[in-house]
Amino acid sequence: MDALQERIALVSGAGRGIGRAIALRLAQEGATLVVTDIDEAAALGTAAQIRAAGGTAEGCRADVGDPAQSAAMIDFACERFGRLDVLVNNAGVVRVQPLLEVRPEDWDFVNDVNARGLFFAVQAGARRMRAQAPHRPGAPRGKIINIASIAGRSGRPMFAAYAASKAAAISITQSAAGALAPEITVNAICPGVVETEMWRTIDQEWTQHDGRQPGAAWQDRLKAIPLGRPEAPEDLTGMAAFLAGAGSDYITGQSYHVDGGVLMN
Repeated sequence: MDALQERIALVSGAGRGIGRAIALRLAQEGATLVVTDIDEAAALGTAAQIRAAGGTAEGCRADVGDPAQSAAMIDFACERFGRLDVLVNNAGVVRVQPLLEVRPEDWDFVNDVNARGLFFAVQAGARRMRAQAPHRPGAPRGKIINIASIAGRSGRPMFAAYAASKAAAISITQSAAGALAPEITVNAICPGVVETEMWRTIDQEWTQHDGRQPGAAWQDRLKAIPLGRPEAPEDLTGMAAFLAGAGSDYITGQSYHVDGGVLMN
């Protein structure tokens, strides 16, 4: 597959889970990848996996909670490969606790990455993209894909800070789409109940708070999925590849649910 041939893509939080799956898929589609993660070894591991499969990839450490590091990862991609065509803002964190137990530092831990960090990564990527020529006349100069969540569509009493941060991600997507059109498209993907390390953390923290057996929160959430199984990271990669490719050139400001039918609209 070569739908993304000659495209340079950066995926944050790509050392594991959703980010790694998206990075691998974009590489399979022909893109050259820059893989970043707060865990440098994990980022380098994903990059090595791409190279072992015949692709081109570089990895580096980046904590997107620090806007300077977001700018640095964008600079790294552009200096190494000459441009940035696709930016996938995937890095995210979660903390599970009853609403009345959320402390300012808990709120900041989640929102510094998922909302504030995402915003400044969008800003840094857009500045570079606007300065480059499109691959063909009339095409966008770049594409930004934000990983939000169906949690951003309604309140979540046990992880209010996370839900608020993902609502912010959806709003930032819309604001950026309006501000950056027609040169850059900005869209979001809203995953559902994905079988990743993050959901294992959610289940562990949630069941500790309400005294249930480990795994109970996970099983309860699975019951709400019409398609009858948990979401795998790979289930999100088709939408990511579509939004990164030419087929989505006339789409911007949208947030797509990829959740097995949990939310329907």
